[in-house]
Amino acid sequence: MSFPMSADQQQSVHSAEMPSVGSASANRIRRLGKRPLVFNGTELAMAMSFTPGLPYWYELNVFRTDQQKFVLAIKLFYSSEDEIDSSDAWEFDTLAEVFDAIEAYDAGRDVRFDMGGLSDAPAAAMAAMSMSLRAEVEAARAHFAGLVGEFFKQLEDAA
Repeated sequence: MSFPMSADQQQSVHSAEMPSVGSASANRIRRLGKRPLVFNGTELAMAMSFTPGLPYWYELNVFRTDQQKFVLAIKLFYSSEDEIDSSDAWEFDTLAEVFDAIEAYDAGRDVRFDMGGLSDAPAAAMAAMSMSLRAEVEAARAHFAGLVGEFFKQLEDAA
């Protein structure tokens, strides 16, 4: 048998299922070569660079912790199930330091390159592979720079 709930009871159940916007939550973010960054905090901003047809995309998240620090998380996702998604996170004292870190991030470091077959490749093939790798690095940097520009534009518009 069920009984109808009052509006207050319905609101209470709804708020228990869905945390309110801006409420602090527990976060655990994987980091490359380090222990995960674990903190309680509120997400202040998020941006994603998903573009149909591209094999990867970035996600930026900025949090404020309960200790009034700021966390930047940069995640890289791949469309292919054969690729492994990655993430990294850093903690900063000020929001200005977060913005500096976003601008300084080099997406070129995320480009993967297969070294197989280089030992016996002719010089012309090595030069072609080098040019191809350089183009991939520049494309990754341009893709990330577009996300950063849009992220800062949205923050400026919201202010």
